[in-house]
Amino acid sequence: MNTVKLTIAELRKDKGITQSELADFLGVSFQSVSKWENGITMPDIALLPMLSEYFQVSVDEILGLKPLSNRIYKSRKTDSEEHWNKQLDYLKDSRIELWNHEYLEFLISKVWRITKPIDIIDFGCGYGYLGMMLLPILPAGSTYTGVDISDTLLEEARAIFKDSEYKTEFIKSDINLFNVKEKYDMAICQALLRHLPNPKDILKKMIDSVSVGGMVTCIEVNRAFENEGLYIQGMDYSSNSRTPIMQKLWKTELELEGRDYSIGMKIPFYMQEYGLHNIDIRLNDKVSFINPFADKNKYNRLFNSLIKANNWDRTLSNDEKENIIKLFMNRGLTRAETEEYIKSDSEIRSYFMKNTDNAFALKTLCLLISYGTK
Repeated sequence: MNTVKLTIAELRKDKGITQSELADFLGVSFQSVSKWENGITMPDIALLPMLSEYFQVSVDEILGLKPLSNRIYKSRKTDSEEHWNKQLDYLKDSRIELWNHEYLEFLISKVWRITKPIDIIDFGCGYGYLGMMLLPILPAGSTYTGVDISDTLLEEARAIFKDSEYKTEFIKSDINLFNVKEKYDMAICQALLRHLPNPKDILKKMIDSVSVGGMVTCIEVNRAFENEGLYIQGMDYSSNSRTPIMQKLWKTELELEGRDYSIGMKIPFYMQEYGLHNIDIRLNDKVSFINPFADKNKYNRLFNSLIKANNWDRTLSNDEKENIIKLFMNRGLTRAETEEYIKSDSEIRSYFMKNTDNAFALKTLCLLISYGTK
């Protein structure tokens, strides 16, 4: 791939000048500038130092090979209502095979030893997935309260539990602004803190929401574990490891946005810092083995869950690829690094699109389950 994508148009617009003004400075026609910006022709090599000096960026930045050093970081706003209102399908696809039910039962009965009804509050409840998993196996009379920022997700949650026998409540609120009016026996969250710029503050809020003797449980990933947790038979495992590239992106997001790709590993330490007792960590035992020789319904469920959650069920357009490049370069990656990532992702996508009925793969998220008592 390794293409050149000139940034002259972006730099020119940032500087607030016209094509004609830039052309006058360089001693060329405005048509030449227009052709550069539209990818029709390239500037003469002798003009690159002039462009570099004029815009105060490097030649590599002019050529789009390195991210623009003066580019303002653009947050994906993964803590916003607008973001999560668009994520219902993704959440359903990615949670189809998130838990082995018997392992969740094991946690409740053997690890957490919950023998009496409890009141649970779920921070970032989404469409109530954890409530659906927990309420049928908790002692009768247990209650579930879900808090989320998204109307779309909460509407789905209320519809799911509308005719159920369980006592549930769903509250719309930005978790940062949420004031807990009651005390609960357990505060829980799943794949929430990885999306927030202030995970420690939300953990503290969760602790404040439980009574003395109550439990705080955080189910989170380490994104490096998650990235390495896919094996596809017939593909070189090492060549599809994109973690070294992604670590650069994750580091930028942590430094500039507060999103912590390793939050799953840090939660027990934060729990200790905040004074919780009996802190321990378990690892979710769910591993999805996508096997075409297994039951066909199971195979289809696992296969579709994997490819839809990762957007591998269709070919990306050139515009979509360019948007990924812009996002990654905004986070400090070079064009070459981003194109390497896209190439690897395209190979995986191509494999699954060509092998819809006979794909062999194994996927584990390595979810870390950290819990402690107040």
